Amino acid sequence: MPSPISAKEATQEFQREAQALWEEMNRWWNEHPQATLKEIEQHLRPLRRRFGAKLVELQALQRGAGALDQLPRCPKCGQQMEDKGIQEKLAVGIEIEGRLPYAYYHCPHCGEGFSPPQEAVAVDKAESVD
Repeated sequence: MPSPISAKEATQEFQREAQALWEEMNRWWNEHPQATLKEIEQHLRPLRRRFGAKLVELQALQRGAGALDQLPRCPKCGQQMEDKGIQEKLAVGIEIEGRLPYAYYHCPHCGEGFSPPQEAVAVDKAESVD
């Protein structure tokens, strides 16, 4: 399970990832010196998508992956939720593909799950729910 990281750690990891991408492109291009632009793009596309996901992952972890300062109230029953830590899920988008971190909260009373930045029930509203 991933955990929050400092800005310095995120920067260092980003630099390692960028270096690995550079090395992979160098290796591939040395093996394919006559590659066409289309072939270069085809090789680069999945690398770029993984690199983009890594960028989003590191930015999210640097910010606690959406973890809240206080435990939220369940949007379904209003009871206090439990912090289940930072989870990961596969995200596939136009420009990214990779596992992305997110804070996850679970209600032990009704089983509802919650991941910020979804709307949670405000504490004053939740306290009026019986």
